[in-house]
Amino acid sequence: MPSHSLAAQPDQVDARQKLRLRRLLLSVAVYVPCGLMLAMVTWLGFLPPWFTPVWVVSFSCTNVFFFALIKTGVNLRFKDPSMTMAQMAVAIGAVAFILYYAGAIRGGLLILLLVILLFGVLQLTTAELLAMGTLCSAAYAAVIVLLTINQPAQINPRVEWVQWATLTATLAVMSPLVGYMSTVRRRLSESLRTIKDMAQRDALTGIFNRHHMGEEIDKEIGRCERGSPTFLALIVDIDHFKQINDTHGHLVGDQVLRTLASSTRDILRKADYMARYGGEEFVLILAVGNATEAWAACERIRAHVEQLHIPELQSRRLTISIGGTLFQPGDTQTSILGRADAALYRAKNRGRNCVELDLAATGAA
Repeated sequence: MPSHSLAAQPDQVDARQKLRLRRLLLSVAVYVPCGLMLAMVTWLGFLPPWFTPVWVVSFSCTNVFFFALIKTGVNLRFKDPSMTMAQMAVAIGAVAFILYYAGAIRGGLLILLLVILLFGVLQLTTAELLAMGTLCSAAYAAVIVLLTINQPAQINPRVEWVQWATLTATLAVMSPLVGYMSTVRRRLSESLRTIKDMAQRDALTGIFNRHHMGEEIDKEIGRCERGSPTFLALIVDIDHFKQINDTHGHLVGDQVLRTLASSTRDILRKADYMARYGGEEFVLILAVGNATEAWAACERIRAHVEQLHIPELQSRRLTISIGGTLFQPGDTQTSILGRADAALYRAKNRGRNCVELDLAATGAA
């Protein structure tokens, strides 16, 4: 189980939900000029007087519904929490409704369907965009059929079907093109995430590095200052690591670091955090409620490492020393790490393979 910051998962979900809201608001922003255009077209006499108010109310309610799904988190139960295709389908329906009543200016409004397709670049694959393009084509075809049946005097089928063929051909070209743009965007996003991950992770052990650790401690201090529960900061040091390198070689030393990092990370909770501080030292941030929990957590980690079997060390036993401290009001990153480091040196002076905690904030010894 990978280690995370104390609130990593909720923070990540919240960030994605905010992004989805921004995308929804972006799509809603397109409805605003569209509504103004409809008001003008109605004023010019191309649409019935009742059309624009009904259109605005209907699709405002639809977007309020999408907004409510995201705000309440119900969208997280869906296969696509962004609901991109659903929103595009609603928008296609909105345009089809306009086209049915548009009369002589119907051909000029077909471009609205192409605008909708461009929103797919934010999320959809080429196959999904082709499906949306097919839906656009089918929606206009349905409009033509309904007008032919219901208002044959108000339509020139030959002109409409030529326009439909032109629209369909354009969609057939645009859908793969927009799909390619979407693929490029996703690959760029993945590359940026990889670069960010490389900047935050220790190359040898795969856990977070010292730079990320500093940011994480500052975040935890900020949370505590806003009233969140305290946290325990630990510095873990591998005992006699220089002897391991001298006796077994640096490659074995590297393997020891990787094994310690991965095995310790596996026994941490999702809310706990681990980073490589430097050399053979690691920093852990644990969510603990009191001194008893702090001692128990540290002893569990120490005993777990002592029981590790690393074939490269042959019969040599791997042990660690742990120094830690609880957050205290007014603490800074420097003061927290300073107390943890002092506690670590006390553990080493006691003979190593032990735990020393500075729990002054709890009144515990």
